[in-house]
Amino acid sequence: MRILKVTISFIVIYFILGQQNINAQYYWYGYGYGESDVTVELGLSGGIMNGMTDIGGSKKGKANAGFLNDFTIKNTKLNAGLYLSATYRDVIAGRIEANFGSIEAADSNLRGTNNAHALGRFDRNLSFKTSIFNANAIMEFHPLFIKSYFDSDPPRFSPYVLAGVGVTKFNPQANLNGRWYDLKPLRLEGQGFSEYPDRQEYKASTLTVPFGVGLRYDLGPLVNLRVELVRYWTNTDYLDDAHYGDWVDPSLFYKYLTPGSAAIATQLYNRSTTINPPRNTRPRANEKDNDTFWSFNIKIGYKFNRRM
Repeated sequence: MRILKVTISFIVIYFILGQQNINAQYYWYGYGYGESDVTVELGLSGGIMNGMTDIGGSKKGKANAGFLNDFTIKNTKLNAGLYLSATYRDVIAGRIEANFGSIEAADSNLRGTNNAHALGRFDRNLSFKTSIFNANAIMEFHPLFIKSYFDSDPPRFSPYVLAGVGVTKFNPQANLNGRWYDLKPLRLEGQGFSEYPDRQEYKASTLTVPFGVGLRYDLGPLVNLRVELVRYWTNTDYLDDAHYGDWVDPSLFYKYLTPGSAAIATQLYNRSTTINPPRNTRPRANEKDNDTFWSFNIKIGYKFNRRM
C-alpha cells in the first residue's frame, strides 16, 4: 500500500539526513525542561485489519469466539489512516483519527475441519467482504511519564493503553458468478417484510468502541514511531449481513424487491451446497454476539510545537 511505502521512505530519509543532528542536539522534553505543557502531533499509519463475525472463523470451534480462537490469517487485509493528537506532559494524550480498510471472511476457508461447529459453517457456505471507514476520538495513557525526569533523561520507549469511541461505516457485499453485490438492499433476512415485523432494515454505520495497547519510540525530538494493536467493539451484528438464525421464505423476495434483485437475493440468501440434510436446517447466524474487528498498525508522527 502506498502509505506504507511513504512511511518507510520517511523513516529512511529522516535517519540519513538527520542522524548526525539527532546525536548532537537531541532535545528531551518534559515539564521543567522549557517545553510546552501540550505538544501537538500529526501522523500517518498503515497496517493490517481482520474481522470477527458470524462467517468463517477458526477451524477449531465457534465463529466470533475471540481474538486467539478466531484469527484467520488468510482474511487479513491492509488498512491505512491518519491522526492528530495533543499530549499533556507526555502522560495523557487525546487524538482524533480516521482509518480506511476492509474485512472479509468465507465459510469455504473451513474446508478440512473435523469440529462440529466449524463443519456446520463450512456446509453453510456464506461469504462476504466489506469496506471499513472509521473515525475515532481516543485517549492514551503513558504510565512511565507519571514520574518527573528532572535529573535524568526520560525513556525513549513509552508503552501505553488507549480507549475511545467512534463511528464505523461499512457495506457488506457477496460474490455471485464473479460479480460483487451489495447485500443490504437485498434484505436477505427479511428486513422490512411485514411477515417479519421485528426485523427492521439495519444502518450501514455503527457505534465503535476501540480499546488497545501501543508502544511509542522517539526517533528524535520531532519524530516518533509507534506500533498499536486495537480491537473495535461494534453496536451491530451486520458487518457480514448475517444476524438471525433462521431462514426467510425466498418467495417473499419477489413480493418486496424488483424481479432482478429478487433473483439475486434468492441465490445469495442461502448458499449451502449440502442437500442432505436440507440446507435450511442449520442456523444462518448467531443473534447473541455483535461483530468486532481489530487492527495492527505502525504509525509515524511529527511534533509541531516542540522548541529546539
